[in-house]
Amino acid sequence: MVRKLKTAKTGANQMDIIKQAQAMQQEMLKIQEELKGKEVEASVGGGAVVVKANGQKEVLSISILEETIKDAVSDKEMLEDLVLSAVKEAMRQAEELSEKEMSRVTGGMNIPGLF
Repeated sequence: MVRKLKTAKTGANQMDIIKQAQAMQQEMLKIQEELKGKEVEASVGGGAVVVKANGQKEVLSISILEETIKDAVSDKEMLEDLVLSAVKEAMRQAEELSEKEMSRVTGGMNIPGLF
């Protein structure tokens, strides 16, 4: 009889864990959807290049000052470096935002492949 109770209790615990995991999954899907609407902005070179991205690490826009474009005629590599730096910073900020939002659900646990 004791053995059956343990089995029933273990089964109930497993069901609770499954329900919790499903609730967590739903919350994560909701947060991922919300991240589409959240933006980060990275500016480099004193505003010469500005990159906007959303919380899902999608680049939304790249703005380059007219003066920077004129300077790029003689220094193409400088413009490429500025754009690359701004994109990398925007992606870093988007990653940080995503991790912060997801940690609300995961309690700070690092779950591989989650985001």
